[in-house]
Amino acid sequence: MDNSIKLSSSELATLWTTYTNDCAAICMITYFLQHIDDNAIKEVVNYSLNISEQHTKKIKTLFNNEKVAIPKAFSVEEDVILSAPRLYSDSFYLFYLHNMAKISANSYSLALANAARSDVRQFYSQSLESSITLYNKTADILLEKGLYLRPPQIPMPEKVDFVKEHSFLTGWFGERRPLNAVEIMNLFFNIERNQLGKSLIIGFSQTSKTKEIIDYFLRGKEIARKHVEVFSSILNESELPAPMTWDTLPTNSTTQVFSEKLMMFHITALQGASISHYGTSMGTSLRRDIGLHYNRLLHEVLLYAEDGSNLLIKHGWLEQPPQAPNRQVLVHK
Repeated sequence: MDNSIKLSSSELATLWTTYTNDCAAICMITYFLQHIDDNAIKEVVNYSLNISEQHTKKIKTLFNNEKVAIPKAFSVEEDVILSAPRLYSDSFYLFYLHNMAKISANSYSLALANAARSDVRQFYSQSLESSITLYNKTADILLEKGLYLRPPQIPMPEKVDFVKEHSFLTGWFGERRPLNAVEIMNLFFNIERNQLGKSLIIGFSQTSKTKEIIDYFLRGKEIARKHVEVFSSILNESELPAPMTWDTLPTNSTTQVFSEKLMMFHITALQGASISHYGTSMGTSLRRDIGLHYNRLLHEVLLYAEDGSNLLIKHGWLEQPPQAPNRQVLVHK
């Protein structure tokens, strides 16, 4: 530990967020392990649980040494009913962890790039390595079981070419050019993420007990459905197939599994990831109509995320991240 050097705001922010996210992950994954039949999937779920438990243990030790308050976050005892019947399939667990590994790898690489202290850099280097291992493990199992969703194939370029006409950017008016590889990639994986998110939120809506929370989840399901439809239509226009997930819908169980606090946190956290993905997709899509689609849908996700945060605040569930002192208040004390 670099005890002589205080944590910077960026290091504190990423560690605080990582701890909270991993506490939520422990709750989800511990429940998954109560209902799982496939041994290969069970092994990778156990591996994922071990990663999150190691993370929370290391960050708690670091925070104690730095005299940083440990976030309350989530716990299996308070936020999960382990005796509840199965809500999701083994295939869903695999897709879920595969997607979480992608999100984690992006988050840890950013945290590493924003860290100066050697112990924090070492932590995120190891965390990134673990996420890569988890991604490869889930990818291998998905491939073995014939469940891996492969993006469409297009002809391999035989020569180098340059754009010669401004019509390359045309979207709403005039003849639209076929999609390029980057645009196809973005559309495909945004469809995949929305389909998985829709399956997750359907399960949450079935097992929630508060009407306004249920209504919020149903609204999210409709948003995900619409976004899948929009992205699929763009692929179909270029005669390209849209991805279809396998066996990810929840069971018919209506027994509560997770606390509403945990479910709301999970969905709002996923909205943050969606905002990042849509922003990147918009910035790398050159056709005007695609960029405008992302801009419109991004605005919808931002409003949905804000309403989710307001619900968390209303119920006293939104834990405040570390923040700078309010100098105006201090002056008038």
